Amino acid sequence: MTPCEYNYWNHSYINGLVFSILLLTSSVEIVADNVNITESGSSQEINCTLYRSCTQCTDAHSGCNWLFEKQICLDTNQILSGKFIIDTKESCPAYTVTYDDYSLQVKVSNIEAKSVKTFFNVRPNIGCEIENAIYNASNVNGVITCNWVDKKTIPTKEQRIRIKTNPLYIFYFSIVVNNVRLQFDNPRDHYISYHGWTCPEENCTISFWESDSRKYYCKWCLKNDGCKIAAEQPNSCDIRNAINNEKWKDVAPLSKIEVRSPDVAIESFEPDVLLYKRNTSTVVSITVKNHRFLAESRNTKVTLAEQSCDDPVTVDDQTVNCTVGYVKVVGEGPVVIEYAGITSVLSLKSVQKFRFIDPSLTDLSPICVPATGGTRIELTGEYLNTTADVQVFFRKNRTKVMCEIVELKHDRIVCVTNAHTYQQKSGPLQVVFDNAVGKYYKKKMFTYVNEPTVLDGQVFEGVASGNVPLTVRGGFECTENQQMYVDYNGTRYYGICVVRNNSNLTMDCWPPKLDDPGQMTSLSLGFRVELAGKVVNLPQHTPYLLHPDPVYTDFEVFDGTVVRVDGMFPDLLQRRRPNGSYILEVTFRGDEADDDERFTMINVTENYIECRSPFDSSVADILEIAITVGKQVKRTVVQRRHRQYYAIVRLLSPQKVIGGISALLICVFALIFCVKNIMNSSKQHMDKRYIGELRNITAGIDDTTDYLLNSNTGKRPKTRH
Repeated sequence: MTPCEYNYWNHSYINGLVFSILLLTSSVEIVADNVNITESGSSQEINCTLYRSCTQCTDAHSGCNWLFEKQICLDTNQILSGKFIIDTKESCPAYTVTYDDYSLQVKVSNIEAKSVKTFFNVRPNIGCEIENAIYNASNVNGVITCNWVDKKTIPTKEQRIRIKTNPLYIFYFSIVVNNVRLQFDNPRDHYISYHGWTCPEENCTISFWESDSRKYYCKWCLKNDGCKIAAEQPNSCDIRNAINNEKWKDVAPLSKIEVRSPDVAIESFEPDVLLYKRNTSTVVSITVKNHRFLAESRNTKVTLAEQSCDDPVTVDDQTVNCTVGYVKVVGEGPVVIEYAGITSVLSLKSVQKFRFIDPSLTDLSPICVPATGGTRIELTGEYLNTTADVQVFFRKNRTKVMCEIVELKHDRIVCVTNAHTYQQKSGPLQVVFDNAVGKYYKKKMFTYVNEPTVLDGQVFEGVASGNVPLTVRGGFECTENQQMYVDYNGTRYYGICVVRNNSNLTMDCWPPKLDDPGQMTSLSLGFRVELAGKVVNLPQHTPYLLHPDPVYTDFEVFDGTVVRVDGMFPDLLQRRRPNGSYILEVTFRGDEADDDERFTMINVTENYIECRSPFDSSVADILEIAITVGKQVKRTVVQRRHRQYYAIVRLLSPQKVIGGISALLICVFALIFCVKNIMNSSKQHMDKRYIGELRNITAGIDDTTDYLLNSNTGKRPKTRH
């Protein structure tokens, strides 16, 4: 093995090991180069004995140490005794193997490390084992040399069979120290492989891999007539038991070998996705590392996701092309290449999967576009760029492409529409791939519309407050963000418009609020809408007639039912609308009013409004009314003329006078009743007080008399109790 081969294998192994450890999950067993690592819950368990070399052992986990005299990796707690224990990767020995037809040498590097140097200086018994045959070996300054006779190893009969070719021999060997085999970092270093005849132009590749139960060492060489090397030899691969290294003893060779070596592998393929239905064939280019060593003198078969890829052709040393046609099903799977020789079939399987897919559509925007064309639309989905042959059609008509594609990606198709002249305006879009697979998008119907227009001959006028809405007739299908604008004193003002839900032929606009002009003024007018993401301006030749706002002074009631409001009313408010109504509206109250409270407009002139109360009911005593203009939300409250007078008159009405007198009499009677009760209560209180005082006086007189009488008799008065 060359130093480059050794470094590549060692680097690949370490990377794979680290990657496997990082992917540990709870209760999952991961196998990385026959290293089993398990984790259960939060407690991680590592079986150190599964590591097969000193470098693997000391580099994998800090709790593992390499016991040199036993050539085994143990947990630190398991090593009860031992003279030669290595706990760091830097202290491990490395082995470099070289050999020729008669001898092999193993150079031990890092011989100056303490444990390594001590181990090899205690005069160990060193030998080499080649295919179960033991040979003497010597150790000089860390170079172990083993002499062996290859002729004894090769049966005479087999030599005669191979005499016409340069036979390949592969042997397994180990360096044995005190009956213990040294474990090399690179398993390929345990194999000796060479041809029976000297061939300086030999061109070969070596691969090593392991399966669950076997390990494989294969050496494939290019055909060389000058050296009489056959492209395929029966013993190109050495197969052994993965655990005890015993050679596979079946007489018949394996009919099929799945190669799982990084040295001979499928690295990539292009394309990696194809439509499952196609009218045209597609060439798939597959890159295989060291492809030429397997392809020479062998028949090649390629399958993509279990579908045949026909006519495989070797392009160069690492490329094979094949052609895939119609596929019946959607699916995915690995790319498999089989190299069929005389005695066996070598099989390579890709890690990456190949996909036969069916494109899907998920959204469309915009869904309305002008029939004049030139609109950019976007379709989203998946696998939309699987082929470059993509066309977009309207409905089922494939005779005319609906739009020209300007951007094609995995999840997006962007195209610009062509002009449309079909009578049918709405329908689904159809996207066709490779002129074979047609996908309809039916979640949203696509619609062609005419450019937005405003009909001529309309009169647009309003008042300064903007409370008079405009009704605009034209074509506004699929438009958005509708606005009107007027130019006033060098500034452009915008108002809001809304297309009516039941028709795309009419929209209602609310003009902007402007300064009162004092008299009617003509202003420039236009409309602005958006269609398919583009702004469309619709300037008008017809001006916008701006009138002053109406002025309300007061009102009066005549005949109890007719209300007359005085003020100033522009010509716009004097005219009736097409349905016979006026723009002005009068109600009883200033807040939101019911229909039953609305007056019936009789007449509107320049100086007054006349209206009649609903149902001819009397409104002689109302003091205020509310007036609105058009769709105005806020109502203007108007006071009645001589409001104070009518307020007094309302108070002096017979009903209110009688009610007032009645209330006054009740209050007087209540007052008299209360005064009488108070006087009675006061009199009773005074009487009680007078009687009390009189009793006290009387009681004092009685006591004095008794005392005098008793004195005359010479007796003391009796004490009262």
